[in-house]
Amino acid sequence: MSRLGLLAGLLLGVFVIAASAAEAKPPFLAIWQDEDGQRPESGAPYLRIAIWDDGRVLFTTNPHKWRHTLREGRITVARVAVLKKAVEATGVFELPGYCYLVPDSAVNCLMVDVGTKRQMLYWDEVEQPNYGLNIDPKPHHRKFMACWKAVNRLALEAVPGNSNASAEAFARPPASWRFKPPIQSE
Repeated sequence: MSRLGLLAGLLLGVFVIAASAAEAKPPFLAIWQDEDGQRPESGAPYLRIAIWDDGRVLFTTNPHKWRHTLREGRITVARVAVLKKAVEATGVFELPGYCYLVPDSAVNCLMVDVGTKRQMLYWDEVEQPNYGLNIDPKPHHRKFMACWKAVNRLALEAVPGNSNASAEAFARPPASWRFKPPIQSE
């Protein structure tokens, strides 16, 4: 094997190891928009927030608008433990349905991984009468929306006061961030 081939192989191996390591450590909580429906000019995907076990938090500057401007900060590991318990108390892991999307609408994703419990939710976050979950809301639909909002609120309350502009760009999250495919729930 030539030196160039060996060097390329080594570099490729290092890249694969680095990519695998990055995928092996996803955040325990992340909320993002995968796509913005029929708006190809939107620039999706966008990240609202991602929180890792070590306290790293990557978040958007305005959680009410999907944007690419991100900040990074840290919370304590003790705060992470409290947040995990609060998220678990929302009932997010007991939801019977996890995907409520409308054709041609946005695809917003929420993933939570607290050890032995994992959940992946999909919703467009639209709350209008006679649209999506509000056409004929059943108790489990209301519970889904309540859990979605509660987990979002808890995540955003964890945004650190001290943060710096992040040079990271949010592209499609790695496959390790997705526990379930977006299959329509009843």
